[in-house]
Amino acid sequence: MKKKYYKQVLSSVLWAVPLLLFLAVVTGCDKEDIEAPETLEVSNLNPVVKADGSSVSVDVSSNTTWKVGTIEADWLTVENTAGTGDGQILLSCDENEAVQARATEFFVVTVKDGVYHKVKLTQLSSDPFITLEENEIEAGSRPRNHEIKLNSNIPAEAITVEIVYEKEESSDWVVGISVEAGTFKFQTALNTTDEERVANIILSYEDTESEDTEVWDKITVTQMAAGNDGPPEMKDFDYVKGLPLGGIDENIAVEGNIVSTGSSGNFRNNTYIIQDENSRAIAFESADNLIFDKYDKVQLLLDGSEIGTFEDCGTEYRIIRGISTASILAQEADAGFAPQPVHIGDLTEDHLLAVVTLQDVEFAVPHGGYTNFHEYYVTQSYADYATKHYPAPIRDIEGNDMYLITNREVEYRRNSVPGGSGTITGVVVKITNSAYGNLGEFSIRHLEEPDIAIDTDPANGFSEILVEWEKAWVSGEFADGVDNLPPTTGPSTATLQKDNSAGFHFSSAPANGVFLIDKYRGDKPGSNTIISRSSYNVNSWGSGRYWVMDNVSTTGITSSLSLQFEANSSTGNGPRDFIVEYSLDGENWNQIASYQLTGQIAPNQSEHVVAGYKMYTYKLPDVLLNKPNIKIRLMNINSTSVNGGSTAIPGGTSRLGYFSIKYHK
Repeated sequence: MKKKYYKQVLSSVLWAVPLLLFLAVVTGCDKEDIEAPETLEVSNLNPVVKADGSSVSVDVSSNTTWKVGTIEADWLTVENTAGTGDGQILLSCDENEAVQARATEFFVVTVKDGVYHKVKLTQLSSDPFITLEENEIEAGSRPRNHEIKLNSNIPAEAITVEIVYEKEESSDWVVGISVEAGTFKFQTALNTTDEERVANIILSYEDTESEDTEVWDKITVTQMAAGNDGPPEMKDFDYVKGLPLGGIDENIAVEGNIVSTGSSGNFRNNTYIIQDENSRAIAFESADNLIFDKYDKVQLLLDGSEIGTFEDCGTEYRIIRGISTASILAQEADAGFAPQPVHIGDLTEDHLLAVVTLQDVEFAVPHGGYTNFHEYYVTQSYADYATKHYPAPIRDIEGNDMYLITNREVEYRRNSVPGGSGTITGVVVKITNSAYGNLGEFSIRHLEEPDIAIDTDPANGFSEILVEWEKAWVSGEFADGVDNLPPTTGPSTATLQKDNSAGFHFSSAPANGVFLIDKYRGDKPGSNTIISRSSYNVNSWGSGRYWVMDNVSTTGITSSLSLQFEANSSTGNGPRDFIVEYSLDGENWNQIASYQLTGQIAPNQSEHVVAGYKMYTYKLPDVLLNKPNIKIRLMNINSTSVNGGSTAIPGGTSRLGYFSIKYHK
């Protein structure tokens, strides 16, 4: 096909670099069935069709049965919405007479285990166009970021970018190209030659089925010859962190170790972290695919980049944008580098975004997977917020605790948590606004599974379980209406009860009764990810109502005690506000902590709900050590519901999925 714009740019093309931007969401589920894991591949995750009502086919490769999810677009018709093995989905569009393109998203998902891909289909408008706000710019010799306004009704992923350099020997200096909705971005690298250089950047869309449709625009970039800038000045991280937001117009650089290579599924995509010897960290982005090995020592030129911010789970962080391959002044392996070893109590604000190694830690609840939500919800668009990540509480040998954060994109998310103790290496973050609420002063994000270096054997840990309720009950194991169910671990005389209860029931229960329901467990084989009849469910709540544990001795125990439990409430009208209390005599109660429950997810609700249970852990006061009997109470303190309204008494349902007390060996 002829390209009309070449005649207006250069008489011959000396060099061109095409860049195709595709958006894809690919996640894998770690299946533990003895059968072969389900596979699913989709040939084109971003199909683009013309405006005239044409069709496009998408090939599906699989070893199992799959289906197409709900599509909310009345202008799109789908044939072959399900299949087994390899197949094809035919997508037919009505004519698009609008000025703008239109798009819709849908999932292709395996029926049994829920392996899925998300497809975004875009239909062009009847009159596609591309217009750049500027067609000529002059750039300085030092590295610079450039952002040009782009007016187009063609989706960014369908626009092709080509670079034509006037001189072949002077190429590769336009880098970091990015086409976004309304914006075209690129960077110019440092010019070390004594001549200016020129490049033409061409943005185009070509209909592969018709030579009549060719839309394009271009910008000519002239970069000045090398100046008398001299080598950059090395600055410490505190200096850079103190710079104001906006462009960096200083010939400066930093030196440190790359602790995040931008490729972890458990941290913000394409976000790199460089860290100094004092565990001060700087995050940066690049439109280039920067290649680093873990812990490489790097000198990074900051001149021409820009300091901005990004938000993650309610916390705003600073980030340097516009770093390119030309910004890397030096790079070498550094076998002697290791993240700083710390205990949880050592963490400060200065550690945010730094990678550290937590010492002597264990999972507070030694059951389940890294994520404990039903795999069905992962494929549901309304559950996106509720399944973005899962917090698992961890404790250290000094008695401090925090949450380990695992994103749903992590392929090993369903592996069982190890039961012993060890170290966890990861990025220090704050989670103040998520489906699970405020997760405390700090949390930690591992970047890969080996970063969780914890012994799998519970015997090789620093704590022991004093008493624990964690059991899947089966029909006939107890008579409906019994006052108490015995603990899984600990003295058989220990009790865990609901106040004024009508007893425990295997299925349905009368008013004030506690009945057993299923609980989500991420590491359960198969797609259901539930443990049957392992949670206590009751609907008699209001101010002064409570769960209470009794008849547990700590005689002879002189080390630290901790409490762990899992809980949630029904969506909408379940109770929200609780406190943890202790007593030695059953009459005098003392508050340890307060907490709030969240509603369990319901269809078509995505915010302020959780797709499972939230785990809690609290250090118990030393006054409970070496006592013949301690009592712990989880008390509802008002009638406020999870949605902020008021519940009736008895009102909404609340659940307890796990309960334990542990002590240090």
